[in-house]
Amino acid sequence: MSENNHQITTGDASAALASITAANEITVKSMRPPLWLILLCAIALGIKTAAMGFMINNSLWNSIQWGTYSVICLSIIAWIVALRVKGITIKIADVNISKKGIIAALLICALLILSRATYLQTGSIVFPCIAGILNAFILAFSLHFGQLFNAKYLNANGKGGA
Repeated sequence: MSENNHQITTGDASAALASITAANEITVKSMRPPLWLILLCAIALGIKTAAMGFMINNSLWNSIQWGTYSVICLSIIAWIVALRVKGITIKIADVNISKKGIIAALLICALLILSRATYLQTGSIVFPCIAGILNAFILAFSLHFGQLFNAKYLNANGKGGA
């Protein structure tokens, strides 16, 4: 084994860090779902939220709910297949969930439950519709900006890339 006494200058180190940061940003952008897929999942969740709020032993709302479940599942499968075509393999069990992701998931669940409870108490169709719009917005925002924010956070803390 030979010794390497080559000194790295500050300029070389900052250039290397800049290239690593650029590579991380490219990776994160390539892993983000396409906009049409984000909108499809968000709209399906919004419709599912409203349908869950309105469902009272009604086969129409029940079928709408199951339809949105299938759309969301097929969308996730399409995204995973699209990533595999690009050469990126995702293991669902190894996905790291950030605190922002957990907060978004809790908000979505709370709005799902509140839309149903409020409709049963008041009979008003306004809150399930508003909850559906809010859930669609939360999911679209989380899917579109979530990975990018996590990558910037990781790069700022020096823990590596996405």
